[in-house]
Amino acid sequence: MSRKKKKIAIIGCGWIGNVLKEKMEAKGDEVNCLSRDNGMDTLVGFYAADVLIIAIPPSDDSLESIEDALYSVSLNEVLITQVILLSSISFYDDKKSIVEVEELVVSKDEKSVILRLGGLMGYDRIAGKYTQGKTIEDTPTNYVHRDDVVGIIESVIEQKMEHRTFNVVAPVQSTKKEIFTQNAKQYNFDETHFSEMIGKHNVYTPEILCDILGYSFKKEDVKDFWKD
Repeated sequence: MSRKKKKIAIIGCGWIGNVLKEKMEAKGDEVNCLSRDNGMDTLVGFYAADVLIIAIPPSDDSLESIEDALYSVSLNEVLITQVILLSSISFYDDKKSIVEVEELVVSKDEKSVILRLGGLMGYDRIAGKYTQGKTIEDTPTNYVHRDDVVGIIESVIEQKMEHRTFNVVAPVQSTKKEIFTQNAKQYNFDETHFSEMIGKHNVYTPEILCDILGYSFKKEDVKDFWKD
């Protein structure tokens, strides 16, 4: 049986949004990506979609845009739109903007799927590159590779998942000291220095996500994120 073509709207054409657009278009879906550079004519029919993906960083500035988008979706009497919010595990640190965005999305659509992403890594995002020469506190990592974020979003869409919140991090984590030192040697940049005390930070798991979605990570171990 052939797969039904979907219309997908993505708010945010960034590091995740653009790659997701390419992936879904390769499957035959119609994908529209909205960024700050789009004109008003882009909005015509934009929210008449099977799936709305909110892929802009949660902030005070984004609240109004997200609220407008959810209101536009609610006006659609023909389609039931699946809403997917890309949030952050910083939610657990009570980061105000992230908590407010999640609360807004759930209040407007209780069936929405919230993906709390760990630190986005892979490709040109190389852990340790921007702290070289500095001294920082060593903490456990909570990273996830971009390929898996895109793969998980695809899986949520294909399974028409509703009313779920998932932590999205790689199953096998490490420490910043180990990963930053490894990458400094591999890419030949200055090492980051670490204080003796390891910070008290939570380590998260994708166990529930894997159980419910049946998803298998492409990049399970953060130590392998930058290997060919």
